[in-house]
Amino acid sequence: MCAAEASESKAGKRSKKAAKSEKKAPPKKHETSPAAAAKPEGPRFVVVGNLKGGSGKSTVVFNLAVWLASQGHPVRLVDLDPQKTLTDLVSVRNELGWDPPLDPPLATPDLPPAAPDTWTLVDVGAADMAGMLAAIGTADLVLVPVMPGQADIWATQRYLKTIDRERPDHCAIRLFVNRADPGDAARETREAVVALEAISGMLASVSVLPARLGRRIAFCRSLSEGSAVFELEPKSKAADEFQALAQAIAEPRRGRNRKS
Repeated sequence: MCAAEASESKAGKRSKKAAKSEKKAPPKKHETSPAAAAKPEGPRFVVVGNLKGGSGKSTVVFNLAVWLASQGHPVRLVDLDPQKTLTDLVSVRNELGWDPPLDPPLATPDLPPAAPDTWTLVDVGAADMAGMLAAIGTADLVLVPVMPGQADIWATQRYLKTIDRERPDHCAIRLFVNRADPGDAARETREAVVALEAISGMLASVSVLPARLGRRIAFCRSLSEGSAVFELEPKSKAADEFQALAQAIAEPRRGRNRKS
């Protein structure tokens, strides 16, 4: 699991940092592509979660935080996952001097009001159901990464029932396929998209984002370096996929009232 590997490499990165300090030039600030240059005006309180472990939520939160911060938006991170992968990723990033830096994630869903332009991104899993429900209760958007596979589809169906019951009426729910096998011909990916489209038709608040993230080594490599995928490998397919996903997330979207 990419994010877990990055967490485990944290101690190694610290020990290597001093030895490399004289040879390694400071990391350059990445150049944002024209597609990502527009200021997002969408939801400000985003919960990223799923009942199923290994869905890639920490990877998505971390990359999205860097994407927003690189455009000048204040970002507040909340890490409610007991594994604290997001916390480790931010620590590695700041230790290695990447620009923009990120503030260390908070560890509680009880948050003070944020500044108007601040994006709050919450990484939460089933291990903290109380924290998950509290975060969903104030969310503008719940983002659900779903890996191809029947078990993940079943878990997503159960998760959506909980989200739709707890969310505010204005809160939208967006699904997307994560860690898909490259290529549209992959059977599991194709079947997952069909299943998610069918699920979204049952709840008025839910829709499926057209963007998806592939199972690509670039995500693992970038996380181990404390960087977003579009910083370390800006011309890669992984970077293109994430830019498309970030744009879709940042578009102004509103939830709909529940179907009667």
